[in-house]
Amino acid sequence: MSSSVEESLKTLSLDSLNLLINGQAFSDVTFSVEGRLVHAHRCILAARSLFFRKFFCGYDPSQTGVESANNLTGSVIRAAEMGGVIPVNSVGYEVFLLLLQFLYSGQVSLVPHKHEPRSNCGDSGCWHTHCTAAVDLSLDILAAAHYFGVEQLALLTQVLIN
Repeated sequence: MSSSVEESLKTLSLDSLNLLINGQAFSDVTFSVEGRLVHAHRCILAARSLFFRKFFCGYDPSQTGVESANNLTGSVIRAAEMGGVIPVNSVGYEVFLLLLQFLYSGQVSLVPHKHEPRSNCGDSGCWHTHCTAAVDLSLDILAAAHYFGVEQLALLTQVLIN
């Protein structure tokens, strides 16, 4: 790949990620994860995840055997009742943000943030590359990737775990 094509893809990735980082700018969907609001864009989520495409476009449980049918239908109804805020109970806040980071940019960092205390890593000098906190985060992301049908993230996570 030529340098200009690589640079263009990198710029596209960063521009998309900035949409997520800037929160409400142009957002048209809001999630509630662990009591915190996360603003996102339906078109990006639907383009990058079959789960979100089905979620936003309606869902017919007779057309597929996906186990999360009841969760989808229930979440849509609850979202309407809550004024459009969609509750996410299947994953934690940090994992959901990392999932969205991947959906927006095609990239993700599986290193836990040092400024966030983690109960399973008390070593202040730890770089979180192979400690329990990093492994737990990777496993949580792997589970979320499978749940939300983001196979590219699942494959990337599996490669990074090994």
